[in-house]
Amino acid sequence: MSEQSFLQFDDIQAYVAGRLGTESWITVYEYTEKDREKIGYFCALVTPEAIEQCLENTSWDLLIGHGMPGFVHYPDDTQRYYRFGYEENFEPFIIDRSFHGLKPSYLEVSEEFRHFHNLYEDRRAGVFIALDDNGDDVEVVRMAPKKIQVRAKFLRDYLAARGMYMLLFFEFDRWSPKALDELGLEKQNEDRQEAAYKYVRFIDAWPSNSIRKTFARLIGKRVIKGTENYRPALPWGRESQQYEDFTIGVDEDDNEVHYSGDEEQLSNYFGKNPGWPHYLTPVFFRKAVMAKYYNDPAKYRVEDGNLYCGGYWSLRLDNNHQDYVTVYLGDLGKMAHKEQLYWKSFNVVPDGGISDVAFRRGILGEWTDADEPALAFKAAYGRFRDRWREKFGWDFFKPLGAGDEHYWHTLHVPASENQKEFDDQVMALAKLLIERLNEREVAKHITVEVNDKGITKFEKYLDGIGFPDRQQLITLLRNLNGLRSGPAHVKGRDYQRAAQHFDLDKKGLSRAFAELIEEATALLEKLDTFSLSAGS
Repeated sequence: MSEQSFLQFDDIQAYVAGRLGTESWITVYEYTEKDREKIGYFCALVTPEAIEQCLENTSWDLLIGHGMPGFVHYPDDTQRYYRFGYEENFEPFIIDRSFHGLKPSYLEVSEEFRHFHNLYEDRRAGVFIALDDNGDDVEVVRMAPKKIQVRAKFLRDYLAARGMYMLLFFEFDRWSPKALDELGLEKQNEDRQEAAYKYVRFIDAWPSNSIRKTFARLIGKRVIKGTENYRPALPWGRESQQYEDFTIGVDEDDNEVHYSGDEEQLSNYFGKNPGWPHYLTPVFFRKAVMAKYYNDPAKYRVEDGNLYCGGYWSLRLDNNHQDYVTVYLGDLGKMAHKEQLYWKSFNVVPDGGISDVAFRRGILGEWTDADEPALAFKAAYGRFRDRWREKFGWDFFKPLGAGDEHYWHTLHVPASENQKEFDDQVMALAKLLIERLNEREVAKHITVEVNDKGITKFEKYLDGIGFPDRQQLITLLRNLNGLRSGPAHVKGRDYQRAAQHFDLDKKGLSRAFAELIEEATALLEKLDTFSLSAGS
C-alpha cells in the first residue's frame, strides 16, 4: 500500500463499507497501537428509536468507562436512579472496571448477554463458552487485555431477543514522518454516511511535532442489527431437528435399506404409522463407535446400557452385544444431528438381533446382569467391595483417587488389535486389582517379611483365610502385573512371559483381554462367595 493510500485509509474505508460488522467474529473492543497506527473499537446497545439521531454525528454515544449505574441529582434536590447512566437509550456491552489505580482494572462482557446464552468462563484460555445441542464447546467470546471479540450469531440473536441494535464505534489514527507536500497530499476532510454507518475522515499537518508531521484520522460508527425473523428455540421443539437415515436391513436383492430416526415416521406398539419401521428397530454399529466416549471420560460416561454426556444428554444402547453396539432407531433420532452423523459413520448391516441381556431387560422387563466382560467385571467388583466392607469394616480394594477415576470409567474390552488400546486397558485393570489392594489392612493379618510386595502379601493373606482358588488368583495377578510392565516400562521378559501365559499371539489382543477380565470376574465372585461364609 502506498503512503498516500495508507493515510487516506483506502483499506479501512472499503472495510467499513463492506465487511465491518458482518464477519463471523465481531471486534467489540480494541485498543492497540502499532507502528504509525492506533486502532480503537468500542460499542453500545441502543434502542431502535435512537438510531437515526445517532447517525447524525460521528461522536461515540457511549464512552469507555461510562454507562455504570448510579444517581443523577437535579436542581430541585431530587435524585433519579439510572441503570446505565444518564442516557436511557444506551446500554454498555463492554464494561471497563476501574478502581482508581488501587486495584487492577479489567474488562467485563455484559452479564445479561452471558446469562442469556448461559456462557461458561474459561479464565485460563480467556474465552466464554456455550454448549451446543450436542453438549460440545462453542467459543462465544474471546477476551484479551486489549481486544474482545464476540461470535456474530450469538450477538445477533441476543440483539434480536432484546429488540435492540448495537452501535460499533471505531477510530483509526495514522501518521507519517513526511510533510503533506512531501507526500503530494493536501488537507482533506470527508464526511460519509450510508444507511448502516457514518464516518469522518481527515488528513492534516501535525503541529509542533518534528517526528510526526502528517496526521490522519477516521472515526465513526456502524449499526449491527439482530437476527432477522428470530425465533427463540423451544427445548422440546422439533422445528430445527435434522434426522439421518440409518441402515436397518437389506431387501430381497441384498440392497441396504435405510430409514430415518424421526419418531414421527416410525410405528410403535400403540398403532402409530402401521406398516412403517418400528421405533424399536435395532440399528447395528461397530464397537469402535465407543472409542470417542472412552477417550473423554471427563465429558462422557459409559455404563451398562447407557451413554451419558454429563447431565446434558443420554443414549440408551445395547453394549452387551458380543460383536456390535446396537441402538434403537427411534432413540438415534433423539440425538443432535452432529452426533447422528458420527454414529452413522460406524453403521453396519444388522447381524442377528439385540443381545439376550437387552432383550430380557427391555422387552421382557426382567432384571438381568450384564454379560459383556468389562460390564460384568465392574458389577462383580462393585458388589465385592461393598459386601467386604460391610462384613469386615475395611476396603479390600481402596477407592481410586480423583486422578485415577478415569481408569474405572474407561475400562472396556479393546475393539481392535490396537496395542495402545490394549496397553491402556491392561493398565486400568492393574490399577483396580493390584495397585488398589489394601496392603496396610492385609498386613495386619499376616507376618510380613522385609521384601514382601503387594501381591505376595495378598497371597499370604489368601492362604491364611484358606481361599481355595488362591493360586489361580495369584497367578492371574502376577501375569497381569507382567503385562502392565509393558506400557509402564520396556516390554521385557516379564511382559513376554505374561504374553505367553495369556496366549496373546494366538488369541489376539481383544480376545485375550476379554478372557483375562472374565477370569478376573469369576475369581472375584468366588472370593465374594467365600468371604460371605467365612469369619472375620
